[in-house]
Amino acid sequence: MLACVASDCKTYPAGASLAQLPKITTAMPGSRLSGSRANWYYLTILVPRLSCKSSGDEARPPHRREQAGRHPQNQRGTRWRWMRPAMARLIGLRGFLYVAIAAVWTLGGRASPAEPLRLVTDLSLGPFENLSDDEAPGFSVEVLRQVFAAMGQDASFEAFPLNRSWTMIARGEADGIFSSWRSSERERICTFPDEPLKQERWVFFVRTADIGKLKFSSFDDLVGHDVAVHGPVPGLFEQPVVSPELWKFLREHHNMVETTGGIVSLRLLAAGRVDYAVVNLTGGMLYIARKGLSGKIEPLLSRSVIEDGYYVCFSKARVSPSLVDAFSRALRQFKQTEAFQAIYRKYFP
Repeated sequence: MLACVASDCKTYPAGASLAQLPKITTAMPGSRLSGSRANWYYLTILVPRLSCKSSGDEARPPHRREQAGRHPQNQRGTRWRWMRPAMARLIGLRGFLYVAIAAVWTLGGRASPAEPLRLVTDLSLGPFENLSDDEAPGFSVEVLRQVFAAMGQDASFEAFPLNRSWTMIARGEADGIFSSWRSSERERICTFPDEPLKQERWVFFVRTADIGKLKFSSFDDLVGHDVAVHGPVPGLFEQPVVSPELWKFLREHHNMVETTGGIVSLRLLAAGRVDYAVVNLTGGMLYIARKGLSGKIEPLLSRSVIEDGYYVCFSKARVSPSLVDAFSRALRQFKQTEAFQAIYRKYFP
């Protein structure tokens, strides 16, 4: 029989044992598979040995040009025609082998669920993550620890500036980033689970004194009023916190005031420098409570500016789809427990 790895083939006795056959190690880029954790695959193809002679060559009578004493170098074209059937079979075999190797590479993935995941985040999402506080590391961190523990999956959590975190994902230096919004651009390099860590609403906040005078039933309600909006973070993955349609509307009417975050937007609103502020509802209410602004600033809840979830964005280069699916199921199940409710009440009383 003939056993091959890629295009390197070697003939082995028909009764050769598995240990005698060639083996290859496959690892997805950045998956850190090595040593005893590597996946070994034996690729054995049983084929008849190929020859450069076509069937019946031994019995082929001499060509009349050979009989005429033509120089051997001038017989190359004739010999090539004899070799075409065998070469076609060889090319077909190699093509099959390349497909098989590609399939093995695709299946390489992460060696086992127990291999530690490296997850990164930024430092700007208040109650969601605060790794510097051991007692209250953040809603997302505590939920993820519980979910991964239930999966038997080790994970580490590190905080970096936002752009650096995304750069690490793009370069395959980390397994995932949290807590992240979902977007088509991010889906190019990430797999998002079906289940978000938390569903969130972005709404308009106004001063309590303007309740009844200011509303948001359509974009036209915003005309003539300054609106504070968290501008896109410059860098690898820019994305405003409002819909493209609203962003365009505010730009065209020259009434958008870009800020560096929701807290800054609420400060401008409290100071009377803008009339509306777009902020996520959870973060806005926490800020109002902490700064003693209750009764001074209120959200308009009749209509959301945008609704989205906070997700774990898993690197396509390093994490298999099956692990992402398992995570989504485990997270959905954990949300049904009292332990999840306790974490939720801790950060969102």
